[in-house]
Amino acid sequence: MYWLVLMGTGLAWPVWAQSDDKENQDEPVAQPRLVVTSDVDDIPVPLLQEAQSVNATTGGASFATSEQWLQSKATNISDLLSFTPGVFVQQRNGAESARLSIRGSGLGRQFQGGGLLLLLDGVPLNTADGSFDFQAIDPWLLDYITVYRGANGMPHGGATLGGVIQLGSTAPDSTAANTARLAAGSYNTQQAMLGLSTAGFSEADAIRLRFSHFNQQGFREQNQQNSNRLDAQYLKQTDQRRHRFSFYHLNTYAELPSSLSKALITSDPRQSRGFNISGNFHRNLTLSRGSIHTEPLTANGWSSTFYFSKKSLVNPVFTYIDRDSDDLGAVLKWQHSNHQLHLHVQSGQQDERRRENEGGQAGAERLYRKQQAQTTTAHYQYNHSLNDWTLTWALQGLYATRDIDESFPVALTSNRSYHQLNPRFGWLHQNRDNVQWFGNLSRSFEPPSFAELNNGNQPGINAPIKAQSADTLELGSRGFNDFIHWDWSVYYSRVSNEFIRFRFPDGATRTTNADQSNHWGLESAIHMSLGTSVWTTGDELKWQTSYQWNRFQLDDDPSYGDNDIPGIPEHHIQSQLSYQHPSGWRITPNIEWVPSAYFIDLANSFQTENYLLTGLSLNYEHNNGLQFYLDIKNLNDQTYISTSLPIPDAGGTDGNYFYSGEGRAFYAGISFDF
Repeated sequence: MYWLVLMGTGLAWPVWAQSDDKENQDEPVAQPRLVVTSDVDDIPVPLLQEAQSVNATTGGASFATSEQWLQSKATNISDLLSFTPGVFVQQRNGAESARLSIRGSGLGRQFQGGGLLLLLDGVPLNTADGSFDFQAIDPWLLDYITVYRGANGMPHGGATLGGVIQLGSTAPDSTAANTARLAAGSYNTQQAMLGLSTAGFSEADAIRLRFSHFNQQGFREQNQQNSNRLDAQYLKQTDQRRHRFSFYHLNTYAELPSSLSKALITSDPRQSRGFNISGNFHRNLTLSRGSIHTEPLTANGWSSTFYFSKKSLVNPVFTYIDRDSDDLGAVLKWQHSNHQLHLHVQSGQQDERRRENEGGQAGAERLYRKQQAQTTTAHYQYNHSLNDWTLTWALQGLYATRDIDESFPVALTSNRSYHQLNPRFGWLHQNRDNVQWFGNLSRSFEPPSFAELNNGNQPGINAPIKAQSADTLELGSRGFNDFIHWDWSVYYSRVSNEFIRFRFPDGATRTTNADQSNHWGLESAIHMSLGTSVWTTGDELKWQTSYQWNRFQLDDDPSYGDNDIPGIPEHHIQSQLSYQHPSGWRITPNIEWVPSAYFIDLANSFQTENYLLTGLSLNYEHNNGLQFYLDIKNLNDQTYISTSLPIPDAGGTDGNYFYSGEGRAFYAGISFDF
């Protein structure tokens, strides 16, 4: 476990940095009071406001620009969030689906995500009931990511244990260069993007259009995917306000390979069981969404966002799912000095029809249901500055309704409402420009989504399900000096009525509440400069590591005692060593390491396998905007389990509970401005 020793060394660095400064107290620190990066020049001017938001957060938050994912393979949310502290994300089937979790929130989700609020330019990707689709995300259309872990996402509309992930693009700029990107690789992967910028109807206006295409044959059988996206934005600016009009459209077709047993993965990780192939399991998703955002040019005042989304899903799996959903919402924000108000109202309805799946075609009627959801959050926050301290008091109120009306095969109706007040107290100490210490105590709340409330492929209502809530204590630090940039948090959450969601190999799903559970964890990331002018003048050697410790357990459960909650490894490590040559070339070997297996069932009777993946990327960047990369994944061609289905009890025996990860793969890409 030598990587853990190195990690511990890095986490102790803030203490050493403080003692070293005592010898140089008369020397001013050159950097401004911004500690989200060790080099402020790395943050483009349009993104400084987002970086400053992270800097002012009294808890775990991180910020990254597209430079971190555009210089390697970037086709899904797993590529996007690599090395982000506290974020556990694993590809589910080699395409755009994933298991995404922060602090254990959303851990049981598979095809759709939950337990987190995902924002795209401030507009929720979640439907009104809290679910979201991974296919709505294209890394090539994004310029930055901000992650607010846990209750640190409250000022941005989040209420869940997991927090908020803000996926963002910069505002259109008529002077920006046009951009083209092309990539290709293993398993017939092809990717393209064209970005065009021009002036609007007046000199201060700007228009930006981005088109993207992605397709792959896939590592596994029944794994083909084809996606097309359009992101159109118009910026209108007056003397006092900025108005941003956005329209986003997606059409994607993704085949779905089956889960496999350990034995099947060992014999052939690329196979898929016959039922998925004969049934032509796939997701055909069309999404259109539009928004209008207006904000003042100064820090104080009102801002507003109004949005709509329309989604159509055809999803032949164990049943033939046909679902249309519409959502409307509004976000209002007000800030004056140290006072902040945030109001978010979202309502949506879903028409869902399920029939028998006959070779990928709709068969006999199985059930029909209409579902309506409404979620409202209101949040007030006050920040008080006192010398080197910032104290935060906040209160959030949430009210939600979930209505289900089944009319076939029998008439059933369920109308449920949920509400709670979530307080939060936080502190931040920064007595030097480049080091922050923080902590907070908070409460979170998550009403069930329709995935928890309805019975999936079967008629009926899952009436006993309660809302999940948690009380969380968090402590941490972020900062930098001449050699190292760190970001770490430790947290403890006492969770009440935690959603425990099971999905079985035959497609059946079931959700229950655990009475009490405990989530402990460490979220950390280190960026270290190992030297400059190492082999030639102007070169640099860097080391980057992210480490998660996850300890999620039931607490005196009547059936499973204090067993581990399945689905996540206790330790997860990503690390890379990067050598940058002054000519523009960079070479980066990397690893992903899960040193110990984790349980797949609440009975803790059966486990996955540990694994160590290696990779290598080669990059070139010219000052005229030309960039090139070669990215090799799973260089050691290890057969491994990427994720699993959470189940109650495997009985200590192997079964079709696992998804295989991709084998060795080569990807190359080029981008240029014009």
